Amino acid sequence: MILGRVIGRVWSDRQLLGMATRRFVLVRSVGDDTVTVAVDLLDASPGTTVLVTTDEAAAAASGEATVDAAVVALVSDYDEPSDRTPDERTLR
Repeated sequence: MILGRVIGRVWSDRQLLGMATRRFVLVRSVGDDTVTVAVDLLDASPGTTVLVTTDEAAAAASGEATVDAAVVALVSDYDEPSDRTPDERTLR
């Protein structure tokens, strides 16, 4: 799973039939700044901290075999690891 923050939306001109009603979001991972495109199952808005599941769990959660990343939780708070520097803690 990925803990991250929604940084924007993704729009497409065409997609597979099963994906036509799906909303896509860009999620930046907490800690390493990796950006992932995920199917938004919970209507998360930019700035929201989310939990993203990947691979088979994402396909199961979304009901679509082609989905490999899906927002499955809106996170209200989390504990920062104590080994992070003060600068890294301000990214939150």
